[in-house]
Parts: sequence; C-alpha cells; structure tokens
Amino acid sequence: MKIKKYTVLAACLLVFGTFNVSYADYMMGSHGNDVRILQRRLALYGLNVKANGTYDKATYKAVVKFQKKRHLTADGIIGPATYKALTGYSMKTASKTGSDAPAAVKKSSSAQIQSTGINDFLVQWHSSVITNSTVKAITEEAQKYIGVPYQFGGTTPKGFDCSGFIQYVFNRKGIVLPRSADEQYTSGRKISVNALEPGDLVFFKTYDQGISHSGLYLGDGYFISATSSKGVAVATMKSGYWHDRYVGANRVL
Repeated sequence: MKIKKYTVLAACLLVFGTFNVSYADYMMGSHGNDVRILQRRLALYGLNVKANGTYDKATYKAVVKFQKKRHLTADGIIGPATYKALTGYSMKTASKTGSDAPAAVKKSSSAQIQSTGINDFLVQWHSSVITNSTVKAITEEAQKYIGVPYQFGGTTPKGFDCSGFIQYVFNRKGIVLPRSADEQYTSGRKISVNALEPGDLVFFKTYDQGISHSGLYLGDGYFISATSSKGVAVATMKSGYWHDRYVGANRVL
C-alpha cells in the first residue's frame, strides 16, 4: 500500500539521511509542535486532520489532498513547495537532516509557521483584576451589548460588525479608534499574547488576506466581539476557531 511505502521511505531517510531531504521536510513519523501547527494549517483549508502533533495517516492523507488541489507533487511529504503553499513562507533548509540540524534554524522555522494561531507550548493564560477605571468602564460597556445582532457595516446597537462594535464601545468612553479592523491593528502598541490584559484589542485573520476581525480582550483567554454567527458574544482564544486564527494584539489604553 502507498502509506506503507512512505512509512518505509520516512524510516530510511531518518536512519540513513539520504535522498537529499531537508531536515525541515515533514513526513510520516515526524512529530512535535511544528507538526501540530502545520496540522492546524491543513484544518484551516477544510481538511479532516486533528492537531495532535504526530504526522499520522490522517495527516498524510490531508497533505496529499492539499497537494492535489494545489497541483503539487502528491507525495504526502511537506517539503519546500508544499510548505510555501500551506503557510505562505519559505521553508528553512540545512545541509544536515533529522535531529542534528542547527537549533537556531529550527526555531526560525517554527516562528514563521506561527504567524497565525497561538502556540500552546508558549502561551500562559492568566486572570487579571481590573484596577484601571477606564479599562473597567470599557469592558463593562462592551458586555452591555451581548446578544446585539451582527450587521455588516453596522456601527450602532441596532447591529454591529466587529470593528464597528469596537469603535462604538471605545467612543462611548471618549477614546477615538479607526473604523476598520486593519486600521485598528495599527493603533496603540503591539503586545505579546502572554502580556494580554483586559482592555487590549485582539485581532484575527478569518479569510485569506489581512486582518479581518477585531475584539476586546476580557482576561484568561476570553474576548468579546461582534461575530457573524452569534452577534456580540464572548468567545475563547484557548482553543478552536479563534485560537487558530489569532494574529496579534494592541494596547490602546
């Protein structure tokens, strides 16, 4: 069977280091956080694969399907061409294969993949007691509108879109923000996911190009935003849809 052939191929490459395969090629038998992140990328394209960190048969089949759709060589291996198509970045390569590849290059490769989504091995969620009166006023104001329906282009409590909701809530407390999510992404100063505090703005990529969704962070991995499916609602970034589409955060307060 095909899968058995590629399993044998992977084993040979790992043991003998031949066939000029880069250390960064991912195939049957590969495992780790890089694989987990790549699996999440595959899932974003609608492929049936679990982000378990192990390059298993389901991952192999998902990669083959992805390669066929992109008119790539359907070998089930994530090499430079497949990596580029899947992540949007060029794969880092090295002269050595397997675990003896330079650690610094490996780290760079992981950082590139992680441009969208949250690295579960690095993130540290924490609850925060809100002591800043402005932050408290804005987070309380935002939660008044839970259940308000989504309306494309909406900027009032009759209906909000994501950036219209954020702009409205901040304006209510005398803070002027740009209208669109991508413009809001340029406001304030960038902060890491581990530095998130209530009142920060969080941003997501929900379709192919650019920042397309903004929300207000509430603490402990939760944020509030206007969504097309539920209207204004509180959601989690700890796992699932928003976890995999997170791009970054700004502090404007």
